[in-house]
Amino acid sequence: MTSDRRREAGRRAHQGAPAPQMEILPPLREWAHANDCRLWEQTAAQHGPLIAITISSGDDWWELDDLARDVAGALQDRPPAERGLWVRHGRFTVIPREHLDGIVAALAGVGSLSRLTVRAVPDAANCTHASCRRRRGQPPLPAQAITRPSSVRPASSLVPTLSLAEVMDQHRLLNINGMGVSDARNKTMRQRHEEIATGRDELASREDRVMETAAWLADNIGPVQTPNYSSYRLKHLLERSPGGWYVTNGEFFAAALIVGYPHRNDGPDMLFGMSALDIRRLDGEAR
Repeated sequence: MTSDRRREAGRRAHQGAPAPQMEILPPLREWAHANDCRLWEQTAAQHGPLIAITISSGDDWWELDDLARDVAGALQDRPPAERGLWVRHGRFTVIPREHLDGIVAALAGVGSLSRLTVRAVPDAANCTHASCRRRRGQPPLPAQAITRPSSVRPASSLVPTLSLAEVMDQHRLLNINGMGVSDARNKTMRQRHEEIATGRDELASREDRVMETAAWLADNIGPVQTPNYSSYRLKHLLERSPGGWYVTNGEFFAAALIVGYPHRNDGPDMLFGMSALDIRRLDGEAR
């Protein structure tokens, strides 16, 4: 399909049936810094409620991007004064929320809706940063007492905010077996590529198990800054825990990356920054 035909098909879909329901993921953590709040607040004041979208790379990406731009009135061939909001923010593009349904319908109309990821934008007008509240002429929030973590329940400050697709896009060697392939020296480049591709397809098909594992990690193990625990040990800790389940290396890697633990590669395994207190507690419960 040519770009003109694809765009026309998208327009017809946009003007026809109602848009499918689209899951809106929470904002990325790095979008909530105080330094960004003024930008979010000013942009929303000028353009109304905002949303962030990204279309995964691959075949026909430019055509799909133009299709979404067209719905948002942001094609670059339009005069700047008439061009709609289309602001790049890392991998995402920020647009007025009112265009989301049209973009969803247009991409669905050309069979490419699965390549769209949507995230909410922080509500900067109501953030609690002290500097932002001062800028808005609001008094600071009362200080809250700092409590020590419970010995029964970990004080994890992480919640899963990335999708499996986003993590796999960031880590191109991540697959069901881990990072890359085992015994790579004894395999041809073609064999390695085929094994990784097959493993990535299998990992993508196990999204429910990966997200279940990510939720368990976020609920049970708090983060620390320094990667200190081997993924091999942590994987077996999950499996031995009450109500635990078997996970592959790749499923565990993906889950921990989705939650956002500090990490670094350590040979075939990865090291993750996780609370020693929580690990010891889980070790005791697993015995």
